Amino acid sequence: MNAAKRKPESVPSGATAGVWQRPFRRGFTVLLLLAGLTGGAYYGWQRVGPQVTQGPEYVLELEQIVITPPPPWIRADVRAETVRDGGLSDLSLLDRELTVKIARAFSLNTWVEDVRRVRKEQANPARVVVELVYRKPVAMVEVTMNDRPGLLPVDVHGVLLPPGDFSAEQARDYLRVSLPNATPAGPVGTPWGDPRVVGAARVAAALQEHWKSLGLYRVTVQPTEPPRTNPDETVFVLTTRRGAQVLWGVAPQVDNVTDVKKALSKVERLVAYVEQHGPLDGLNAGAQIDLTHVAIPGQRNASVPNRDGD
Repeated sequence: MNAAKRKPESVPSGATAGVWQRPFRRGFTVLLLLAGLTGGAYYGWQRVGPQVTQGPEYVLELEQIVITPPPPWIRADVRAETVRDGGLSDLSLLDRELTVKIARAFSLNTWVEDVRRVRKEQANPARVVVELVYRKPVAMVEVTMNDRPGLLPVDVHGVLLPPGDFSAEQARDYLRVSLPNATPAGPVGTPWGDPRVVGAARVAAALQEHWKSLGLYRVTVQPTEPPRTNPDETVFVLTTRRGAQVLWGVAPQVDNVTDVKKALSKVERLVAYVEQHGPLDGLNAGAQIDLTHVAIPGQRNASVPNRDGD
């Protein structure tokens, strides 16, 4: 007689599902722990992070800001003034917007024409390098302030520069600009607001290295009736202390190659004349040299006036 087949043991309901769910539960528990740790760390950093990043070892010091060396005509401490006025004294080296804030602060300095680049360097100690382009004074505009004569410096773009940074002795190192009703429209570091001042500044910039040796003194405009309203048609006149005149013509555009060449040609012709005849301030009062018709660099068509005793 065959032995009876053994009946398979029954498996409790849900046991199989439990076996498969155990690994999932362990993984889920791990994920919950990781999420808790991450959330806790984030919450903790939100509370203590500001205190950490503002710690004394992370505060940006003045000496850690390295700027392009200012040229000799700037007497002000550009770096210290910018840190003070731009609110840079409490910045953290870990601030994600550190370079942006520094660039913005320096761009507002009256002596800064352009902020080329700001970068952090992991030196010891860490530092921030700021590459700057500075404004250069080219002329002093004659003004009347409180019924007293005064001089205000401008750059080639007609931007008003800080007058307090110039001594009376330094003011003599620049051509003067004399214009009717020349009053700046805004504070230092902003455009003068008068196209005549911009034009005169461009003429002065072309002569900056030579005006003293040439014997020149002022830049004015040629009066017309009615007055010219188009600044591109304004004729500028250079004068000596004794009243001799050089009719320069319209102001050159600094970004126009042809204008720049014409301006250089005019300067070269004046230099050649002075080398042959002596400084222009020796000319008779009312004598005049006309440079308004220069078309091609190298042309020599200026009239040569008589000098004393000629």
